[in-house]
Amino acid sequence: MACARSLVVFLLFALSLPAFAQTAPAVAPLPADPVELASGDTLRVANPENRALVLNLLERARQNGSELYAAGGPAFHLKVSFTSSGQSRYTGSGEMEEFRYSRNSFWRWTARLGDYSQIRVFQSGTPFDEKTPGPIPLRVQMVRGAVIWPMSNVRPGTMIRMASAQWHGMEVMCALLSFDDAIAAVHGRHWREREYCVDTKSALLRIYSEAPGIYTVYDYDDALHFHGRTLARQISIMESGEAVLQIHVESLEDAGTPDPALFTPTKEMLARGPGIVLMPSVRIPAAAAPPAGRSGTIQPVIVHASVDDQGKVVEAEALQNSDPGLSSAALALVKSSTYPPQTRASGPVQTEAFINVEFGAGR
Repeated sequence: MACARSLVVFLLFALSLPAFAQTAPAVAPLPADPVELASGDTLRVANPENRALVLNLLERARQNGSELYAAGGPAFHLKVSFTSSGQSRYTGSGEMEEFRYSRNSFWRWTARLGDYSQIRVFQSGTPFDEKTPGPIPLRVQMVRGAVIWPMSNVRPGTMIRMASAQWHGMEVMCALLSFDDAIAAVHGRHWREREYCVDTKSALLRIYSEAPGIYTVYDYDDALHFHGRTLARQISIMESGEAVLQIHVESLEDAGTPDPALFTPTKEMLARGPGIVLMPSVRIPAAAAPPAGRSGTIQPVIVHASVDDQGKVVEAEALQNSDPGLSSAALALVKSSTYPPQTRASGPVQTEAFINVEFGAGR
């Protein structure tokens, strides 16, 4: 707790100091959003000691709840239900179940959403599916990311800015992470930053936002406790102020003794070849000429998409909808584009991408 208190004192003092003016690009501010907490003063954290305080708080949050896949961690049996809505092609109720003993021996998950369903078994870390390999719904990928690895993008060398905020009566510290020194003096969060808001008392992750316009909110009422970890029972994913995923963690238990039959791919599974591997999310910049009659300030629209290993867009949705014309133009651009594919030697992949389309930026 001493680390969190030191961080609070440091940040509150630093934010009271006068800011030094710097020139920033003429980019439109983020649209107002009730879940965006870093909308006011921010502080760049450059001193090694202060960076260590921030990174330590983020690491504590990661260890507290989202390290289910840690090497040597306990075997688990996870059940999740969820409801999907919004721009996705897959909506309605869904469910996911996972047994994991280790990556290279016993690991299996199943998922269902709408008319999509899958049983997946891993052999030596390679997935094999019950059905013919095909795109995995973006909403299923989002559920897995929110529950299992929301803090996988905290990387060494990143630039850190901080904001202090209140969330449901608690003090939270919001860390804004990027690799762009040019935005150090921007007021509030910038379009290129990801955000983690952590309760400074409990070191629990409260809000995760990979890009402006999408927010994963963790509710620890009736939390699950598993081998020293604390998992939110309810998780909501918000886009443009609307809930597009409501996730309920039904149970998280010790996996018990594995039944080898559940973890052995059938001959049919092996004959189909490896299934799609879900890759961590990436940010992709894209510049576009402004639509006719628009000029001046750069206006971003972030498109949330899944991209296959040929660089083709499988699903896409705009995260900013205050200007329908720009949103439609951004979606059309993304859907017609091909992106540098991520590849994996053992089989196909699918990547969650946040494509920052900047209208008015130079190509």
